[in-house]
Amino acid sequence: MERKVVVGISIYDILDDSIKLLEESDVCKDQLEKLLKLREKLKNKEIIISVVGQFKRGKTTFINKVLGDDILPVAIIPITSVVTRLQYSPTSCAKVIFKNGEEKEVPLDNLSIYISEQENPNNQKEVEYVKIFYPSSILKEGIILVDTPGVGSIHKHNTDAAYSFIKNSDAIIFMLSVDSPINEIEREFLSAAKKYASKFYFVINKIDVINSSELETYLKYCENVICEIMNINYIDFFPISAQKLIGVEKLISIIKRDVNHSKDEIIVNSIKIKTTDILKTVLSKIQLYISALKMPIDSLEEKIKELYDKLKELDRITEDIFYHAEKNTDNLIQNIEEYFKIKVDNMVSDMEKILKDEYEKNNFLRPRKLEEKLKYIIDSSLVEKLESMNEEGLEKLKIGYENIIEMLNNDINDIKSYISKTVYDIFNVEYSYEKNDYILSNKEDFYVEVDSFSGSFFININDFVYIMPKSYSNRIIYQKLLDNMKRAIERNKNNMLYNYRYKIQESLRSFKLTFTEDSSNLQRDIQNTLNKVILNREDKNMEVENKIKKLNSLCENIEDIVKNCYPS
Repeated sequence: MERKVVVGISIYDILDDSIKLLEESDVCKDQLEKLLKLREKLKNKEIIISVVGQFKRGKTTFINKVLGDDILPVAIIPITSVVTRLQYSPTSCAKVIFKNGEEKEVPLDNLSIYISEQENPNNQKEVEYVKIFYPSSILKEGIILVDTPGVGSIHKHNTDAAYSFIKNSDAIIFMLSVDSPINEIEREFLSAAKKYASKFYFVINKIDVINSSELETYLKYCENVICEIMNINYIDFFPISAQKLIGVEKLISIIKRDVNHSKDEIIVNSIKIKTTDILKTVLSKIQLYISALKMPIDSLEEKIKELYDKLKELDRITEDIFYHAEKNTDNLIQNIEEYFKIKVDNMVSDMEKILKDEYEKNNFLRPRKLEEKLKYIIDSSLVEKLESMNEEGLEKLKIGYENIIEMLNNDINDIKSYISKTVYDIFNVEYSYEKNDYILSNKEDFYVEVDSFSGSFFININDFVYIMPKSYSNRIIYQKLLDNMKRAIERNKNNMLYNYRYKIQESLRSFKLTFTEDSSNLQRDIQNTLNKVILNREDKNMEVENKIKKLNSLCENIEDIVKNCYPS
């Protein structure tokens, strides 16, 4: 008679029982490895608190203030490119862990070489993550504080790293800032994060730039959005200014209090979430294995061929989906381009009138004085007009872009449902897969800096012009400035469109690459399970009935464990 596990109540028992069961089977080695890591984490009582959010929300500045020192590099552009883990040590040091498993100790002053986007673009150095050991009071509480790359930047690998690490987090500091409302990128990220962490701290940064009435309005807006996403009725916010240390000490004291009073509960709840997720995948793999094992070998080979043929169809479906997405982005840019053409014509007409009026009013001035006067008019008027046009273009880009995101995610969910349905139709097994949320870059990635005009309007003509008759010199200067202004408007328009097009296409390319890799991994996982069945069937010494009996017993026990993670 097969052993029936009497599932323990504690998370320790749940993990031990799950590990013992999987050690007796050779079907789910990857999941076994994940459970072993969770058990080790539980023994060490590590609590991982990740600071997450969209790029440029002030996450790294906040962590530096918490530590009381500028340990991590900050800059005007999105800078953090890899995950950085900070934990307590009486002495300061840092270790870089590379993807090939190698480790390298580095001075704290050299961290930016490995973790900044400028010095390690697209993580070319193949850094897995960085460990920093530092004598901070909050880290001494047993907390591992994690700085994650900002989501939604044009650097897609940064978003991938942030998404990947939230699965390891026990608690999350979700960083927002008052200079931007919650957008679709943050909504999707929060929806993904709530599946893995058991504790959230919602922090509103940069409150020093608005008044109390504006802050109250912003908090009310955030409360409505976040309560809906988290499916809760009430939420505590922590308004801060990381730069000016407003509210930071209060937040630190609350985190310390929670860790002292509820550390075990936070860790246990977090591990239960992760264990349940792993075991559901285990059940799917075992059930597929059993279904395939029951089939006659000839029938099994036919079914596998049928499955592979249907999965090959995914390549065509995926190409079609991204072809239409690319067409949509082309149409989006084309619409903005047509809008810009009208804006530029109006802008040139307005500026010609302004310059002409100024020229006629000031034609009595000496040439150099007239030149200074007209250049000042251009500098003050044109920059404002171009920046306004850029903002309007970005708003149109944002609206169209969010529609593309929504359509793509719907299509991708359909693809994954197609995989599950195909497995069900052929093997009569509900195949559970990991649901990832995919995002494209956000509006702020497409910011285009408008040219400064003081230098660009310098007229490179012979000084002789200035000593010619005033009316002649002034006319030449006026015409030169007019021509330069038109070229500058056209150049800025083209720069905006080029950046919009390049960045949206690059983000779409990275999006496709990430999804294709995930889809391939899912297909490969299914295929590996079925190939293992074939090998077992070819093993003359294996008793199929006995194997099926053991696997059925394993399924029953795993199901009991999953139920016990969240008893009704």
